[in-house]
Amino acid sequence: MKFGLFYVLECYDGKYEKAYNEMLEQIQYAEELGFESVWLAEHHFTAYGSMPSPQVAAAAIAQVTKTMDIGMAVCNLNFDNPVRIAEDFAMVDNLSNGRLKFGAGRGYQPVEFKGLGLEMKDTREVFWESVDIIKGLWYNDTFSYDGKHYQLENVSLTPKPVQERIPFYLAAISPATFDIAVEKGMTEFMCTPTLMDMNELKKYISETRSRMIKQGINPSIHMNLQMNIADTQEQAIKNVEKEMARYFDTVLNQVPGARGEKAAESYERFAEVAQEMSGPVDVKSLNEAGIALLEDPDTAIEKLEDIEKYGITSMSNWFRMGDMEHRKVMKTMKNFARDVMPYFKPTGKKTITQ
Repeated sequence: MKFGLFYVLECYDGKYEKAYNEMLEQIQYAEELGFESVWLAEHHFTAYGSMPSPQVAAAAIAQVTKTMDIGMAVCNLNFDNPVRIAEDFAMVDNLSNGRLKFGAGRGYQPVEFKGLGLEMKDTREVFWESVDIIKGLWYNDTFSYDGKHYQLENVSLTPKPVQERIPFYLAAISPATFDIAVEKGMTEFMCTPTLMDMNELKKYISETRSRMIKQGINPSIHMNLQMNIADTQEQAIKNVEKEMARYFDTVLNQVPGARGEKAAESYERFAEVAQEMSGPVDVKSLNEAGIALLEDPDTAIEKLEDIEKYGITSMSNWFRMGDMEHRKVMKTMKNFARDVMPYFKPTGKKTITQ
């Protein structure tokens, strides 16, 4: 299993320049520590995330790193024209010398759709047309398309991606999306324990993987997980109690149905989770449910080995959550790289200079 970083880049104080610079410093340090990827999330209009154009962040990251893959987790395909998305990320693939990993989702926060002047109906239809178009433009010299929402005639990208085939991950966090991944013949998908706890998520991953293998597909599965590593579980929980409470208070106020309105069709599960998690955030319970990994190194290794058994091929470690202080992010990155990551390297345990 390979390890990377993940960012929504919450920014509650509005000091975006500082947040971006700290992120770039963390990513450069992560590459030195041996992390193999970084994954970025697109969000709009709230402190929950400050990367409305993750392709811009990806282009910047490409210039300050040499080896790390640069992943999207995710690009929201309902928010822009798919031709522009294909163009932008073809540029990123060129600027990074072929290090792009593309993850796609359909978005879920009502405030984002409203701010962009969009409705939350037909998002699945638009999403899958966008998937077809982006892949068609990347993998063909010219591409035409006649869909319900988009029509193209003999379009050719300039530039073309460097990679012959850019890895294309489907964000799957609900049971319905896992089923769709199989139906659509996807070969890569990404998941995170949010709408399901870890045990339920592992069940769906296992079932989905088995169904894909029966179709002749050995899927690449990426997981994203909030994480903190310390000398003891108690210290790891203490390290992030404030930040995780802040994060969940923020995100649960943004999901469909959170403000009393009726959730749009196909988003009902988000509203159910918001209701289930109403009230004070219990970080210890979230850790016990596997929604986060807040542990000492030995226990973290044990839990990650169990996750790996389900076919997880890569993981993005969500160290910077709830607008966590820069120094704390750097410390837990170092702890993980020194005490956990070497056990998942074929060369065995390594020592990182203090």
